[in-house]
Amino acid sequence: MKKTIIIFIVFSYLLITGCSYERLAMPNSQDTTKIFNTGEIKYIQLNPVWENFTYPIDIFISYDDYIFLADSGNARVMVLDKTGQSIMTDESNNDFSVLQNLNFHPVGLCVDSKLNLFITDKTNKIYVWNQFVNNASNAGEGVGLVATSIEYRNSNTGDMVTITDFEESYDLENGGYIINHVEYEENREKIDSILAVHPFYVDEEMADSKFISVAAGPSSKGEIYVTDEGEQAIHRIKLVRSAYLKLANGTTVWQHKGVRNGSIATAGTGAGTVNDPTGIFADQGGNVYYTQTGINFGFHKISEISEEEKLWSSMFTLGQNEILDLQRFDQPADVAVDGDGNIFVLNTGDREVQVFDAGGKFIRKAGLRSVQIDTTINQKDTIVTRYYNDVLNNPRGIFIDDGVIYIVNSGDRNILRFRLSSDVDIDPEEYQ
Repeated sequence: MKKTIIIFIVFSYLLITGCSYERLAMPNSQDTTKIFNTGEIKYIQLNPVWENFTYPIDIFISYDDYIFLADSGNARVMVLDKTGQSIMTDESNNDFSVLQNLNFHPVGLCVDSKLNLFITDKTNKIYVWNQFVNNASNAGEGVGLVATSIEYRNSNTGDMVTITDFEESYDLENGGYIINHVEYEENREKIDSILAVHPFYVDEEMADSKFISVAAGPSSKGEIYVTDEGEQAIHRIKLVRSAYLKLANGTTVWQHKGVRNGSIATAGTGAGTVNDPTGIFADQGGNVYYTQTGINFGFHKISEISEEEKLWSSMFTLGQNEILDLQRFDQPADVAVDGDGNIFVLNTGDREVQVFDAGGKFIRKAGLRSVQIDTTINQKDTIVTRYYNDVLNNPRGIFIDDGVIYIVNSGDRNILRFRLSSDVDIDPEEYQ
């Protein structure tokens, strides 16, 4: 009996609108055939693809919804809104033009709750730029004065202490002291250096350090974490007070410098150790997630189990958590975690994303193109779905925000975005 096989190939029609450097048009429709998933749920790619980048490499979305993009090839940090529009200035008095034409090539970035933008450039330096202070300056409420000394008074005993090293202010305030008087000066050189992108931390002791990615820790801790390819470690950098500013409207604000507070993970090949680290992410629960390209494990999740001893340990166990399966990943470049604790590992070598739940259980693969094949025989419907990893091209950065996945697709110099649909497709176990 003659068998007839009819093959239907579902292809994507990608709407790419003409755009200039300043604006990328919003989509009029969205592609529902390019699927970003091989599990029970699908991700639909949003149009248009965001382009006009030289070599994008990392992405972060701040608390006030600005999208910061490290465009390393053009020595700049671009700022976008949620429509893909490039922002230089806006009605909120932000001026991001200072982030253009940097004298270094950014490779990693993040923003903390104080609106500090931290930037790495694969050297032993971490740079910082504070959006809040710059915003106030542009609103006509700029930095007018810089403190030279602060007098503290103990509210219980009346004792007075004057400091010029503002790092001491923490201990005084924790000991019942309050600010009694401040001596200021109008030091324009110092003010201008604070408003500019400037070094936040320089590892003078380890000049071989190569800081790759950076993540802000819980807002209550006041610290950041950075992957160090040169020293094969994850360092903890504490924010300490370095300047006390008085704005033109009378508001006072602290500025900070970085002081190293040990390493939370060091070189090794076991769980919770470091072997050629790449991307990093920190959640508000105090957990730190990082990827690496060395042998054995391509991913780690660690947490501090003893604050007094500064002891950190792996939160996953080989043989118990699928995310720690040996040889699971190929050149993973980055990691992101959503609000439900789901972990998205950007598995760059295989041009895919692997998604796990908060307990490290595999859910599905992502970033693949779907093709549906109708193999109907004798009036019995048979639909087979095949997946191909030709959507992503050398992806380097990933971020999750409001249910949308943002991927820095460095090989094609663009940003791809996806959001969930409710379609049911395939058993994820087929793709483990």
